[in-house]
Amino acid sequence: MALDPASLIRLALVFARVSGVLASAPVFGQKGVPVMARVLLGVLLSLILTGFATGPLPVHVAHPVGFLLAVAAEALTGLLMGYAIRFVFWAVEFAGEMIGFQMSLPMAQAYDPMSGSSANPLGRMITWLFLLLFVVLDGPQAVVAGLARSFVAVPLGGANLAASGPLLLSWTGGFFSTAVRLAMPFLVALFLVDVALGVFARVVPQADLFSISLPQKLLAGMAIASAFVGTLVPLAPALVEGATAGLDALFAAIAP
Repeated sequence: MALDPASLIRLALVFARVSGVLASAPVFGQKGVPVMARVLLGVLLSLILTGFATGPLPVHVAHPVGFLLAVAAEALTGLLMGYAIRFVFWAVEFAGEMIGFQMSLPMAQAYDPMSGSSANPLGRMITWLFLLLFVVLDGPQAVVAGLARSFVAVPLGGANLAASGPLLLSWTGGFFSTAVRLAMPFLVALFLVDVALGVFARVVPQADLFSISLPQKLLAGMAIASAFVGTLVPLAPALVEGATAGLDALFAAIAP
């Protein structure tokens, strides 16, 4: 690649899109990944993927203000691509949080330095399990392949970002729908445990229901959590494929 001004501008715009993906996509965007490693990976990927960005540069990119606007547009495009895949992870994590809440695990919440917030142990365990499955199923490679396709489908500085609004609303609805569908069978089972404990309290009113119910719900919850993990593993390929399919839907929506 010749070091003429047009090539340097093209490389900078590619780096902006790649950086947006690395900041928001699963695995690459985890807080445990050092910033320097993320920057070096972004530079390496930009040098490799610049060859896919063969379209014309934006008209006003030679002007400083036009260049900054193009960089911002590319960074937002990369962030949208990362969040297109991240929505599935949020759904799985939310499903684990709902099950953990019904198991009375909010009392066992602990600070998670990777997310910067408090979370119950079950939600964290399920999230990390799905992240491991994502890596095993070549999810990071699919993200890089999606990046390469994005430069063909959406030229540099040409993304119609306003058109992504309806798609984001659809993803939000899909996030709640997926989380509820994953957790609902196990929430129903925990609800039946609560019903059984309520019947027991009516039959034996002198029993200390709180002391009895907490270990019983935890025991039933651990069995249900094991079943949830068992169902998540075979569902993981379909969830990962749906996440990568979201990239193609995003490209179709924001393409000029």
